Amino acid sequence: MTLFKPAIALMNHLKYPQKFLLISLLFVLPLAFVMNLLLSEINSRIDFTQKEIYGNTYLRPLNQLWRHIPRRQLILQRQFYKDTQNLGGLSQSQSAELLDLQNKIEQEFNNLAEIDRYLARVVKTGEKLQEIKFSWQSLLDSQEFLEFRSHDRLIDQIDRFHIHIVDFSNLILDPDLDTYYLMDAIANKLPEMQKILYKIIQIEAEVVFKKAITNEQKQILISLISLLRNYNHEIEANLERAFNNNPRNNLRNSLSIPLRNFVVSISEINEYTYQLVNLVNQENRDAFKGSFYQQEMESTLEDSFTLWQQLVDHLDELLAYRLQGFEQRKQFILMFVAVILIAIIYLFIGFYLSVMRTVNQLDIASKQMTSNGAISIHLDSKDELSMVVRSFNNVAIALRESEEKYRSIFENSVDGIFQTTVDGKYISVNPALAKIYGYTSVEQMLEEIVDIQSQLYVDRDRRQQFQTLMNANDTITNFESQIYKRDRSKIWISENVRAIRDGNGKIIYYEGTVADITQRKLAEIALEKANQQILSLNNRLKEENLRMSSELEVTRKLQQMILPKEQELSLILGLDIAGFMEPAAEVGGDYYDVLQQHGRIKIGIGDVTGHGLESGMLMIMVQTAVRTLLQSEENDPVRFLDTLNRTIYGNVQRMSSDKNLTLALIDYEHGKLTLSGQHEELIVVRKNGTLERFDTIDLGFPIGLEEEISDFLAQKQIHLDLGDVMVLYTDGITEAENESRQLYGVDRLCEVVRQHVDESASSIRQAVIDDLRSHIGTQKIYDDITLLVLKQK
Repeated sequence: MTLFKPAIALMNHLKYPQKFLLISLLFVLPLAFVMNLLLSEINSRIDFTQKEIYGNTYLRPLNQLWRHIPRRQLILQRQFYKDTQNLGGLSQSQSAELLDLQNKIEQEFNNLAEIDRYLARVVKTGEKLQEIKFSWQSLLDSQEFLEFRSHDRLIDQIDRFHIHIVDFSNLILDPDLDTYYLMDAIANKLPEMQKILYKIIQIEAEVVFKKAITNEQKQILISLISLLRNYNHEIEANLERAFNNNPRNNLRNSLSIPLRNFVVSISEINEYTYQLVNLVNQENRDAFKGSFYQQEMESTLEDSFTLWQQLVDHLDELLAYRLQGFEQRKQFILMFVAVILIAIIYLFIGFYLSVMRTVNQLDIASKQMTSNGAISIHLDSKDELSMVVRSFNNVAIALRESEEKYRSIFENSVDGIFQTTVDGKYISVNPALAKIYGYTSVEQMLEEIVDIQSQLYVDRDRRQQFQTLMNANDTITNFESQIYKRDRSKIWISENVRAIRDGNGKIIYYEGTVADITQRKLAEIALEKANQQILSLNNRLKEENLRMSSELEVTRKLQQMILPKEQELSLILGLDIAGFMEPAAEVGGDYYDVLQQHGRIKIGIGDVTGHGLESGMLMIMVQTAVRTLLQSEENDPVRFLDTLNRTIYGNVQRMSSDKNLTLALIDYEHGKLTLSGQHEELIVVRKNGTLERFDTIDLGFPIGLEEEISDFLAQKQIHLDLGDVMVLYTDGITEAENESRQLYGVDRLCEVVRQHVDESASSIRQAVIDDLRSHIGTQKIYDDITLLVLKQK
C-alpha cells in the first residue's frame, strides 16, 4: 500500500470529472501515439502503391512512343535501301503509314505532357520530357539523307527516360510476388526483348538489302538470339511465379494463353534467326528475300506490345485492389478507434451519472428514514463518495435500531423462521412456520404457544437438551425433534439455530429456521425396521455358518420365495410378464422383482457383484428395502433410489463387505415407463420390429458403493404401445461364453427378441433361454442369468 499512497492521495483530492479526464489522458496519449505509428505505416504503404500506379500511368504512353518511333525508323530504313537501288520512292500506303505514325507519336507526346503536368514532381522528370520532345521535333525538321539513323538518339533518350520513370516510381521494389514479377516484366524483360527484336529486324532488313550477311552480323545475331532466349525463359518462369503467388487467382486465366503464345513466337523467331545466321552467301542468295522473316518478326514485336499492355492492365488492377485494401484497413482502424473512444466516453459519462444518481438517492432515502443522526464514519476525501458516506451513516443509524429484531425474518421464506426468548417464548415467527405447525396465522401461533417446552416438544426434556447445546456451541444444525401440531398430531422437524448474545456474552434470544422432515423420518423409521429385520436374518444365517450347505439352500429358497410368482404376474393389468433367473452358484447375486401398489407397478432388476452368500443376502436386502419404500408410498424415483442406497450402504458397511450392485427401477402406469438407476441397457422392440436401446449409465450410480449418490440420479420416460416388448437382463446373458470364448452379446439378444416379437412374453423368454443355452453348449456358466420380458397388452 505504501507504493500507492501518492496515487491514492491524488485521487482523493480530485472530483470525478477530473479523475476521468486524467485517466482518459493517460489512456488516450499512448493510444494516439500507437495510432499515429500505425496510420503512418499504412499511409506510407498507400503512398508507395500510389507511386507505383503513377509509374504505370507514365509508362503507358511512353511504351506506345517506343512502339511507334522504331516503326517509323524501320520504314525509313527500308525506303533508304530502295532509294539506293533506284527502286522508286515511298508508296502511297507507306506515306499514309508514316503520316499515321507521326500523328500517333504526336498524340502520345501530348498524353505524356498531360501526365507530366500532374506527376512531374512525383517521378522527378524535370526537363527530360521536353528534351525528348525537342529531339523529335528536330528529327522531323531534318532533311538528311540518312534521317532514319537519327532515330537511334531519340530511342536512346526514350530508353533512359523509361529507366528514370521505373526507378522513381518504385516499380522494382514491390513487396508482393505477383505484382513484383509483373513489374519486372513490363519494366525490364519485355522492353529488353522489344529492343532485341527491333535490332534483329534492323539487321534482317540490311541483310536482305545487301543479299549477304557478314561475320560481324552473324556474331551480333547469335548474341541477340542468346539474350532473347534467356529473356524468354526468364519471363515465362517469372510470370509463372506470379501466377502461383496471386492471392486473387485471376492472373493465370487471363494471361496464361497470351504468355504461352508469345513465348512460342519468340522461340520460332530464334529458329528463323538461327537459320538466317547459317545462310551461305553464294549458295543461298535467293533465301535473302526476307518477306517471311520480316512478317513473323514484326508480328512477334506487335505481340510483345499487346502482352505488355495486358500485363500493365492487370498490374493496375492488382495495385488498385491493394490500395483499396489499405484504405479499407485505415478506415476500419479509424472507425474502430472512434467507436471505442465513443464507447469509453459514453461509459465514463454513464458511470459518473450513475454514481451521482445513486448518491443523491441514498441521501434522499436516508433523510426520509431519519431526521437526524451523527456521522460515525469519516472519509478524508473531497469527491462525491463523501455524500455516499454521509448517506450511509444516516441509514446505518436507523438500521441499527431495527436490524436486531427484524433482520432474520423473511415473510416469503419456504422454511419456517423464528426468534425465541431463552425461557421459551416466541418473539416472532414467519407465516411458513405457522403453517408447518398447523396455525392459520402468525398472530394465532404467537398467542397460543406461551411455553415451547411444554406445548411444542413431544419429549419434554428436548428443550433442555436444546439449551444445553446452545450454551456450549452457540449454533446447532439439524437438531431433529418430534413436536405437536396445533391439532395435537405429531410431526418431525429439523432446526438450525444460533444464539444472539449481548456485549457481555449473555444470550439474549435464539433465532433460526425449521424444516418439516416428517416424510423422510417416517421413511427412515420404516427402513430401519426393515434393516433390523434383514440384519436379524443375516445374524441367524451367520450363526448357522458351520452348516454351509444347508444355509445356502435356505438362502436360495428365500431368493426363490421372494421372486414374483407366475400367478402374481398374471394379475398385473396391461402387461404380459415372464421372468427367469438361474444362479451360477448355489446362491446368486441377481435380482428382479415386479411389485404392485395402488395400481402402480414397480419393476426392478439388479446385479450384485460376485456370487454366494453375501451377494444373495444383499439381493434380499434390496428386495426388502424396495418393497418397504413402496409400502411407504415414496413415489419419486430419484428419492426412492437415494433412500434405498443410503440404507443398503449402511448395511454393507456394517457387514464390512465390499459388495455393491447395479440396479434399475421402472415405474409403470398405463403404458408409461419411468426408468431410473444404472444397469445394463433396456431393450424395447416395437410391434413393427423397430429396435430401441436405452443406455442407463447416466441415470444412476452403483448401489452401496457410496453413501451419497443423489447428484448422479436421473430418470427417463419411455412409452409402450400395444404389442411392444420390453426386455430387462443381467450381464450373465450378454457375457455368456461358448467353447470358443465368444460372447453371446446384446445384438444377438435383440435379434432373438425381434424374431419373436409377435409371440407371448413367456414364448419370447423361452426363445431367448433356448438360444442362450444353444450358444453356451457344454461351457461352464460363470455368472447368474436373469431375464425379464414384459409385453404391452
